[in-house]
Parts: sequence; C-alpha cells; structure tokens
Amino acid sequence: MKKKGRLQRRVVSQISEYPDPKQIFQLITRREWPYSVMFKKQYGCRDRALMSFAFVSGGRITAIVGGPKYERHGDILSVVAEYAGLKVENVQVLENLMLIKSMRVVKRSRKLIERHGLQVSIRDEFAIPLEPDLFENPYWDQLMPFGWLILEYLEKYAPDSGSLFLFKRGRAWQIINSVTDMYPNYFRALAEHFYGHYLLTDSVKLAKFVKVVRPEQIAHYIGYSWKEQLKDVRLKMDFDWIQDEVVKIQKRLGEKMQPEKIRV
Repeated sequence: MKKKGRLQRRVVSQISEYPDPKQIFQLITRREWPYSVMFKKQYGCRDRALMSFAFVSGGRITAIVGGPKYERHGDILSVVAEYAGLKVENVQVLENLMLIKSMRVVKRSRKLIERHGLQVSIRDEFAIPLEPDLFENPYWDQLMPFGWLILEYLEKYAPDSGSLFLFKRGRAWQIINSVTDMYPNYFRALAEHFYGHYLLTDSVKLAKFVKVVRPEQIAHYIGYSWKEQLKDVRLKMDFDWIQDEVVKIQKRLGEKMQPEKIRV
C-alpha cells in the first residue's frame, strides 16, 4: 500500500464488517490520547466529539476540522484555499435535538460548482436527536449518545465562536488512529452504511444527505439484510445501551436526571 506523506491512503472497500452504533460508540470511547493530567479531561472530551461528528455526519474530516483545498492543473497539485471546517455557529442545540447547518462539502471542483451552483458545496441541514422517539423510524435513537458526546464538548470546552476544533486534518487523523486504530474515512464509510441500511434506505436520499452528485456512487451502501424483515427492532439491534450511555454523559454534565426525557 502506497504512502502519501505521513498519511497512509486507506481503501474503504477493504472493510469486511460494519459494526453497529453501540460498537462504534465503544470504539471511540475505549481509550484516549495520552494527554497530560492537566488536559486529559478537556481534550478527551473534545476528541470524542470529533469522532462523533465523523460518524453522525458522514462527512470528510477536512469538512469537520478544516484543511487545505487543492486544485490540479495538469500534473501539478497546488493549495488554492483553506477550508475552515465546522464552526460553533454551524451547530444549533434545541430542546430535543441538535441541528447542523451549512456544513461544507470538500473536494468540489471549480467546474462542478460552476455547473451546479454554490449549493453543491454546502450540506443540507440535518439533525441529531437528543431525546428518543422523535422520529417514526426508531433507528434514529441510535445516534443519541453521539449527540450527547458532542453536546458535552459544546457545554464544557468548545470555543464560544469560530472554529469548533482548533486543529486541522493531520492532527485529527493522528487522534482517530491512536484511539481507534482506524482512520477518518472509516467512520465516513460506517456512517454511509448505517444511514443506507437503517435511516435513509434510498440511494437518492442518501446521496442528498452526504451531498453526492451521482447517487450510484453510494448505491452499494443500500444493502439487504435478513434483519430488515423482523417486526421487533430490538431483535435487529441493541437499544438498551442508549439510555445507559446518555445517563453517564448527563451525570458528567452535572444535570439533574430527567427519566422521561431519556426513556427508550
């Protein structure tokens, strides 16, 4: 496998098994970068929010934390601009859900933008539930603990304005690889698989969610599973873990327990 700089190119097609959200949550919370005691809580919380965004958004890591924008002119690849990444202003916390607004799409060529307009480089607004039973499809509840990890960072350590994460893609890659032994694009693939199998089981809608111009590019994530025919969703996937993890995060936030808000 060829290396490009310090970052090793990863082939998503090599993924043979797709863990469910509970396993993904365990993966991103199982350990932390070995920070000093002074920064351990703050940076550990921040890193979990970073990886939660990588999963729930299905976005490229540069769209989350920022990084260089490249353009190719013949055989020459040059930096022409800098992506800002998500800003605090892109995240709106409501009583029962979190809205992500105007998230940028990276790797959009100038020709593509000229052909389809600036909107092709901006994600449609999407939501992360913070309470159960907001959607008719119960599988949306599986995203709740990730939303609460993001909320914990917003409440405790995030900047008041500007960039949500004060580092770029190289550092984000290091953190994700150290904590999970995986890489940012792995979480993008897991997101597309989960959304495609359980939430947006239509290639056109899934393409609109991740802002892919041609739906056939992500059609392979719309798959078949025998579990889809089961009437009881709890036979398909564990739902009991959701309440347990949300309660843990709420306790860390020092909030009074509100059982009616976390019922699953």
